[in-house]
Amino acid sequence: MSLKTLRTLTAIAQQGSFAAAGEKLGLTQAAVSIQVRQLEDELGARLFDRIGRNQVLNPDGRKVLERAEKILGLYDQLGEGIGSESQYRGELLLGAVFSIQTGGLGLVLARLRERFPHLKIKILRGMSIDLAARVENGELDAVLITEPQQAIRPEFCWQTLESEPFYVVGHKDVPALSDSEILSQYPFVRLDPRAWAGSMIDNELRRRQVQTNEMMELDSLQGALNMVKQNLGVTVMALGKYRSEQLSSEFRLVPFGDPVIYRNIGIYQRRDHARQGLIQVLIDEFTEAFIESSDV
Repeated sequence: MSLKTLRTLTAIAQQGSFAAAGEKLGLTQAAVSIQVRQLEDELGARLFDRIGRNQVLNPDGRKVLERAEKILGLYDQLGEGIGSESQYRGELLLGAVFSIQTGGLGLVLARLRERFPHLKIKILRGMSIDLAARVENGELDAVLITEPQQAIRPEFCWQTLESEPFYVVGHKDVPALSDSEILSQYPFVRLDPRAWAGSMIDNELRRRQVQTNEMMELDSLQGALNMVKQNLGVTVMALGKYRSEQLSSEFRLVPFGDPVIYRNIGIYQRRDHARQGLIQVLIDEFTEAFIESSDV
């Protein structure tokens, strides 16, 4: 069997049909069918069952697909970690929370690509708790998240990039009141308490005994901002300097907490990861970007 045949198998699974896989790979449907038949003959097992007009992977096919993906992944990583420049090529898999993706991440990644034009960067979004788990199980190289609230295991490391203050975010027509007055008088759009930032907000509200009129709960910062923009309520979120300056013309921003509470945003990764040198370059670029924004 060849790598080409394994790539055809994965394309069928991704595209959903022999015809769509052929279109993606530049092959006819007949050529795809021949490759599948040859693979089945070599393995001595059928990989697809016909259901109606569709060919669907059967249990043996799913096992082969899983192994094919691992083989192709290892092949694609064959040059990683070899030679001093190898880690600056290939694919860098990052995770980032929403506030980082809408903040200075674009500028930093543009600089990274300019320095390393052969580097492919893939960014996945999610809540900090979920992204941290994906680093721990090896799915991602590093993640830009809120600092973990639990003790960090010795095989992982954390580096803070920025401390973001929390704000009450209200419609631009909300008067200039204190954070507790706004939260007491307006419907509250609550962030998912599973998110580490959400639990920090809830703890501060309980500590100060601020009574809120919860209107809805969302797991999306952008969703919460949209609700506030429609004047459906107010919310609380952490905002870095870049993002707070963006939003200050559209919303009423009032510092939250007494004293104001902050969350640390930084990079979480495995200590012995093969791309540590590249991640350090990413950290350096973020540090430089934050210095530049502070000087403006």
